[in-house]
Amino acid sequence: MKYLTVIRHAKSSREQTDIDDIARPLNDRGKKAIKLVGGYLKDQHLNPDLIISSPATRALQTAIGIGELVGYKKQNIQISKQIYFLDTTAILKLVHKIDNKYKNVYLFGHEPKLSSLIHKLTGLELEGFPTCSAYRISFEVKSWADLKVKTGKCEFFVNPKLLGEK
Repeated sequence: MKYLTVIRHAKSSREQTDIDDIARPLNDRGKKAIKLVGGYLKDQHLNPDLIISSPATRALQTAIGIGELVGYKKQNIQISKQIYFLDTTAILKLVHKIDNKYKNVYLFGHEPKLSSLIHKLTGLELEGFPTCSAYRISFEVKSWADLKVKTGKCEFFVNPKLLGEK
């Protein structure tokens, strides 16, 4: 079995209009959401063997924050430009190239690419994929390269509002 937890970055700040999109940091609401979702993942004992993140500041801050809560070392986070700059097909190719020693992978990125990836992998269409949402998919494969479209099974979908965000 392989498990992919797809996580959208937490809420980011739009106050600084003079910075590039890729450099937008999290806002206070986003930082609180990380604690909720990361706490949930920790309580479920879903510690990743690998975290892959978009290079965008907001995604990387989300990956670092959730990673800390689930016991993953910041320096081990892999950054992939493909998640930010390329399309869903490229992200799927990235997933196919994950080393098979990893069983439980967290992937941090952006909309609408992530909901499109989830649709490709599970065949399910999401009505929405809010900031700091986590969607865990299981695959009955031994190799990431063997992962086929529409074969993933949803293990859970959670977001800050479902966890009681106020």
